[in-house]
This record gives sequence, C-alpha cells and structure tokens, in this order.
Amino acid sequence: MKIHVLGYWGTYPAPGEATTGFLVETDGEKVLLDCGSGVLAQLFKLCGVESLSAVVVTHHHYDHTADLGVLSYALLKARVNQTRTTPLPMYMLEGPAGLMRDLRTEPLADVRRIDATDTVHIGELTLTFAPTVHPVKCLAVRFEHQGKVFVFSADSSVCQPLRTLAHGADLFLCEASMYDGEETVAKRAGHMTAGQAGQLAREAGARRLALTHYPHEGDLERLVAQATEAFGQPVQRLHTLDVLTV
Repeated sequence: MKIHVLGYWGTYPAPGEATTGFLVETDGEKVLLDCGSGVLAQLFKLCGVESLSAVVVTHHHYDHTADLGVLSYALLKARVNQTRTTPLPMYMLEGPAGLMRDLRTEPLADVRRIDATDTVHIGELTLTFAPTVHPVKCLAVRFEHQGKVFVFSADSSVCQPLRTLAHGADLFLCEASMYDGEETVAKRAGHMTAGQAGQLAREAGARRLALTHYPHEGDLERLVAQATEAFGQPVQRLHTLDVLTV
C-alpha cells in the first residue's frame, strides 16, 4: 500500500495546503480517505475522480468533509463528459441531511452507510472499523492488504477500541491535535496530545507511527519529539504529497 498525504491540518488548512485527506493506493485500487478542505486540489495532482475506486469518510466534521460537495460536482462533470460511467462507492456514517441529500442526488455518488461493525472489501483491500471518542460519531479505519496493515485513527481521545484496532499495525497514522500538558483540554475536545498518540501506538504494538491533524500553534517539531519520546522510536511528521509505503 501507498498512502499519499493530501492534507493533515486540523480545523482549517494552512495556505496552499489541506485539512485531512489521504489517497490509499494499491496496484489495483485508489481509495480517498476523508475529504477535507483543499483535499481535491491535492488529489487532482495525482489522479481524477475517474480513477477512484471508493471514498471512505470517518466522520462529519468539516475539516474531514468540506470538499465532499465539490467532489460530487466533479462526479457530475465526469458523468456529463462520459469520463466516468460507473458509480463511485462512498462509505460513511449518516451525516447532515442536506449533504446526504445532495450526494444522493448525483447518480455517480453511490453513498453506502457504514457503522463500526461492518467489514468493507474494495478489491483486495479489507477495511474494518472501530468507534472513537469524539463529539460526533466517528470511525477509525484499519486497511489490510496482502498481509500488511495500515490504521488511521481519525479523530479521537485515547480509547480501548482504537488501541485494539491499531494492534500490530505496520503503519499507524494517529491524530496529535495538542501538545503534552494539554491532556484535559484534549479529552474534553475528543482529541489526543502527541505523547498520548505515542503511548497508544506503543501499547498497540504498532511498528511505525506518523502524526496527523496538526495544530496551527506552536512548534511542530516539538509535537513530533513528544510523540517520539512516548513511542520509543522515531515518529514521522507529514508534509503535503508525502508517500508512506506499507
């Protein structure tokens, strides 16, 4: 698996960048994982909607879904231009009524409701889920392909279902929205500090850890250093269009 970094900011994008979004690619599939603000502009540097196998949305906060509406417009254009003729499966929790109605209006947007108990097969990819602790319903996602495992925390404070889902992951991509010392605020907001992300990854037995959902304040190198200390080995900081190989 290759995980292309489209966006990694929390709350809102930095100039020219994007909030949460990743392209999970295998030899046969391209899966868009979350679709935050600015994600499509980065995606289109790699591929168009014609090439997508599926979309997976972890939860309905704007920094993870802001570009879903314009994604439906891209599908409309692809349908009109006949560059895509098959519906695009879009796996997600039920979201805001207006958004769901608009997505379901586009014939090429095949919205498929999921929950934490589901297993989804996309080609040779197998996806399983776990509920996280966040102000809205949210699912962490585990991708398995040819014996390799990639897990994405989505948004969450520390919880056992996420720790279980991340068990033995070859790559654990975990949110770190705050710095050490902000644990009380993080728990109240349904997020993690860098140290908590590192500790959770270590307890889960993850082989590699990368951080996402960055704060706009402070020194991000300090964020990485705090996670590294807790994890016990180097932790990766993301940059736009990085490619993580699993």
